[in-house]
Amino acid sequence: MVKVTDLNYSLEKRLIKKLDIIIKRVEREHPKKDACLSIEGLEGEGKTNTSCAIAYYMKHQTGREIYLSFRLEPLIEFAKKNEKKIIIWDEPALDSLSTDWYKKTNKDLIRLLMVVRKKRHVFIFNFTKFYKFSEYIIVDRAIGLIHMYSRHQIESGRFMYIRKRGLETLYNAYRRSKKRLYAKLCCVRGTFPEVLEKKFTQMGINILTEKGIINNATYQDYEKLKDEAIESVGVEDEKVNLKEIQLKMLKYKVSQLSKVLGIEAAKIAEPLDIKPQTLSMWQERYKLVKKP
Repeated sequence: MVKVTDLNYSLEKRLIKKLDIIIKRVEREHPKKDACLSIEGLEGEGKTNTSCAIAYYMKHQTGREIYLSFRLEPLIEFAKKNEKKIIIWDEPALDSLSTDWYKKTNKDLIRLLMVVRKKRHVFIFNFTKFYKFSEYIIVDRAIGLIHMYSRHQIESGRFMYIRKRGLETLYNAYRRSKKRLYAKLCCVRGTFPEVLEKKFTQMGINILTEKGIINNATYQDYEKLKDEAIESVGVEDEKVNLKEIQLKMLKYKVSQLSKVLGIEAAKIAEPLDIKPQTLSMWQERYKLVKKP
């Protein structure tokens, strides 16, 4: 372990070498590249603490600013308009989140990574479960993955680092046989120091929100915004589900117009730019949809 930065916390020597490679990658003028580091583990295992410790080390080495967000939309907009930042996405997810939420999040992350490659950001993504996300995100774009866990189910903050060349094996092993080969593929092990609560304010972390940026946020700001993000996920899903139900009901009502008005289905379909068969499909598929 070596003490790093002006805040004097310790990191593993071999991990520092990995982080220095990431810094070198994004600091070079040519070719212009970004870097993505995944941090994965269950709730309470220290992902945010780890991401902040890593981000501040990079800030200390490069002078870059740190931005953290629980929401992808403000993060995407910020990343598109700026260059050479350290950006943390802290997934506000619980195991109970819907499949639809993960599908949308995957699409948004892929959109982000494809659009801003030349902006030379460092992205740190905190995931609850790596296998919920696409191969492009976890294997193709990530430089490495840090798995967070508790020793003997008690001592949190422990980590295993899986380098780039091990990510495909890790990903495919879970997809094929549900095996999580962290220990087999690990090249660096250790423990992260507690910095989140004690040193958060000193790190100068800015938090991205839908309403704007909270500069030099406090730990209390972080806790409040994370709670709001978690609480809003279910609400967002409910809004989406309600809109889907309303749309299905509308399609069923449109499919009934031919019968109600006594005119041919083709005359209903033509101004809507759909085929008459589509009306028949709507009538059959959505007739049992109930009002929420």
